Order: sequence, then structure tokens, then C-alpha cells
Amino acid sequence: MKKIACCLGIGLLLAACFEDETIHADYVDYGRGYDTTSTNPVWKYVSQYYYKFGKEIILDPDTSDYMFNFQSKNEVRIVPPRQDEAHLSEALQFLREMFLDGYSDHVKEKIFPYAVILGDSIINVSSEPYVKMDICTATSYVAFLVNDEMIGKTEEEKAELSKQWNITFLNYCFSKIGWTVPESFYLYSNEEYGLRENWWIPVAGATEDSEPAPLDVVWERGYPQGTWTWQFAEDWTAPNEYGYSVASSRASYLEQFIDFLFSTPQEVIDEAIANHEKLRHAHDVLDNALKEDFGIDYRLIGYTIKE
Repeated sequence: MKKIACCLGIGLLLAACFEDETIHADYVDYGRGYDTTSTNPVWKYVSQYYYKFGKEIILDPDTSDYMFNFQSKNEVRIVPPRQDEAHLSEALQFLREMFLDGYSDHVKEKIFPYAVILGDSIINVSSEPYVKMDICTATSYVAFLVNDEMIGKTEEEKAELSKQWNITFLNYCFSKIGWTVPESFYLYSNEEYGLRENWWIPVAGATEDSEPAPLDVVWERGYPQGTWTWQFAEDWTAPNEYGYSVASSRASYLEQFIDFLFSTPQEVIDEAIANHEKLRHAHDVLDNALKEDFGIDYRLIGYTIKE
């Protein structure tokens, strides 16, 4: 009888659990209160960005914005910028000139990560000693170091930093969305890039004391960059060979070409592609692909030095 009574009691409890009830939950305003009519120009811009693209520019990050990435944890610490209006206005303008304004609305909507974060410091804490960073990319965000020191850089330093930001960001985007450049961009298949005769360009007569040969020998082969170094001779009996080591895979070829476009003065690029057909062909394919698929012209991205 005790067992029967116990079963009946459990049954009644279960029945009570499944009775229909009116569920009530108080409204909680989650996130930041965006306002496109704000009299604060910084908050107005951030709000317009949010409502236009469905993404955030975060000026007051906390750990919930950057530390956790679905099931993994980002080993990074970000200190928010000073929150006075004058500093935030200067910081946002700096970010726009250095990065944001170079990309079309299409790229911001379709390719940008969910959040762009500004930090007074960004530190990688995955190992000792901690590493300070001026840009950090993760699946859902990209964070930029925008503090008084960065804003106070010289015009030339700003231009160089902007190039590095954009190189890092574009390579991140390519990896994130699995973008592929048209096949005609590449010189060889991956297997062919790996062949010694394709990644090694010896320079006849060069020795340990030689100055690096002009990059024309690299550009003529269709490569944008090369590292001056030495290799053992193929038969292992002749003296060491000196020359240029170049990209040995399709991935490194694309990465080096992106770096070439953003780290080389435009007049040098123009002269190089004018005089070397293979380099010009690869340049034009990549240039057109960036315009068609990303809506960007690499010549217009990055900080413009103020005279």
C-alpha cells in the first residue's frame, strides 16, 4: 500500500508539472541602447552602423564581448578606451581614417565580423610573457588598439600601421569566408609551386658578400616578393647558391601578393607591373577580383598622409 501511495503521489506531482500556466517574464533591455537621433555624434554614428548593418562598433568592451567564442575561449584581455566624449570622438575618427572608410557598405554588411572593438590595450595572455597587440582577429570580432599613443603617431607611422591592419584583416577575411581568387591568378598548382625550380631563383655570380640582386629577377617570374638567402647546390658538391626564395604554395603566393599591394609604394607597383608581364597578369586578376567580390580598390584603402 505504501508503494501504491508513493506512485500516486508522484503521478499527481507530474500532472501538476504539465498543467497549463501563463508564463510571465519581465522585459530586459539586452545590450546597448542604440539611438540614431542621439546628439552625441559618436553614439549617433555607432547607432547608425548597428541599424544599417546589424553589427556593432564597441567602444566600451567587457569580457562578454570578446572573451568567449561559442564553445571556445579567446585568450585575450582588452582594456576599454577612456569614455570621455572628446577621446571617443578622436578614437572613432582615427579608426575610420585608418580602416573603416576604405570598405564599401557591401563588405561591412556581408563580410565584416559581427563586432569591431576598440581597446586602450589588447593583450594576448595565452603564454608568458604576455604579448601586446595592435590588432586581434577572432571569429566574431576584430579588435583594434586605439589609444593616445596610436593616435599620436606621425603621418608616416599611421600610413604604415594602416597597411598592416588592412593586410591582417583581408587575410583574416579570406580565411573566414573561404574566398578563392580566380584560378588564372596562380602561376602553378600547389604541387608545382613546391618544386625547387619554382620557389628558388638563383642569381648567377652572387656570393655571401653580394648585395641582394634587383627584385626584377623575382618580378619577371611573376612573384611579388622574395627573400634574399642561400641554398645548398643541388648536387651538394658545388658552392652554396645565393638568390631569392619565393612563395612555395598557392596560399603563400596570395598572402605575399596582398602584402605587396599594401606595403609597396604605388609608383613601384606601377613600374613593376608595366615591365613584367606575368606579374602584371596576376596583379590585374587579383585587382579585379577584389573590386568585384569585395567592392574594394586596394589603392584607396588605408590612411592617407596629410600634408
